Amino acid sequence: MAEFALGDRGSVTIITNDFYDAEILQVFEELQIDRERIWNGPARLVPEPDNAYAPNTIAVYIDDLKVGRLSAEHSAQYWKPITRVVSSGYDAMAHLQLSAVLRKLQGEHTIESTGILSLSAPGSLFPLNQAPVHATLLPQGASMKVLDENDHSAYLHTILPPSGEGRVILTLEANQIKLADGSVVDSIDVLHDRKVVGRLSTQISEQLAPVIKYAFEHEKLTSAWGTIRGNAFEVSLTVQAARPSELSDEWYRTLPNNVPELIEEADSYVVPDAYVPTEGESQQNASTKSRRRGFGATVAPVAAVASVPSRSKKQSEKAPQEGTGSSSKLAALLGVLGGLILTFGIVLVFVKPPLLGILAIVLGASLAFMGLYFGRYNEEPEYDIVDS
Repeated sequence: MAEFALGDRGSVTIITNDFYDAEILQVFEELQIDRERIWNGPARLVPEPDNAYAPNTIAVYIDDLKVGRLSAEHSAQYWKPITRVVSSGYDAMAHLQLSAVLRKLQGEHTIESTGILSLSAPGSLFPLNQAPVHATLLPQGASMKVLDENDHSAYLHTILPPSGEGRVILTLEANQIKLADGSVVDSIDVLHDRKVVGRLSTQISEQLAPVIKYAFEHEKLTSAWGTIRGNAFEVSLTVQAARPSELSDEWYRTLPNNVPELIEEADSYVVPDAYVPTEGESQQNASTKSRRRGFGATVAPVAAVASVPSRSKKQSEKAPQEGTGSSSKLAALLGVLGGLILTFGIVLVFVKPPLLGILAIVLGASLAFMGLYFGRYNEEPEYDIVDS
């Protein structure tokens, strides 16, 4: 499936420390105690309309490994734009920084992890316009200020969205200008839908001009992501584009135009079922009991080694004790009988002589406490996780 790169001018923290330890460990292959490791790369956002335990959750995948999910609040905010991408036949992609560290606390090993998506606000994920058909799109990169945009403020205000911020596709054109001393330098004009809206600095122009000329020689215009911000009184424009040193050989070979068209905006979109439980989610779904989050069941014993292999996972459960059913019935019977005698005794103390009532109260209370004792003593044990 083709990929759709979402706007990345923001950050969203995802939930990673809940039911994703085994998958995160596979991403890093090994973790060392108290030594944090960081992974950076593309992540796929997958809506899960069929998630019965967290409806309409957006899961986060690295390749085929589910390493986290958006919170309920963020899933609700991003559900419509992400499902629009998926309904259009694309994978919704965003940059993820995933960090993890192995901790040993009270003899148990746990993974502490954090995931941060580079993700724009929901209203700024998609560009307000399309890239020219015969253009190549520069990968997203650091922001570059567009100069002289105030000279074009009247036009820019016509494309400024009501929210005051939006993503746009800009076109870069390389020209040469003659300075007062007679020297000639490269200058890059910035255009929006064939309308000049500013220029880049001389230093940036010198860096990007060879790239733009290369694309032009291959009959391609050069486009780049941009951001427009402003209000009724002022407006600003920036370009987010990779520098020449950051461009891959593949980009030069293919000169891609990877801003695919989406289906028309609607109130909602139909997406396929996609919920695939992780190892931790499977354990959660199998039982409503709370589970300890010790990592001893997910890794091999590490008392004498610093690293943890990624595929040694085993869990054992304590079996319920035999005979707990009959003991529970006896405890319940004693409790009911004791309660009845206790109630009867309270009534009798108001009848002369009260001695019979007092004896009934003592007997009823004794039976009730015996029932409580047997019930607590024979309570079915919680399932636990132990080291393999």
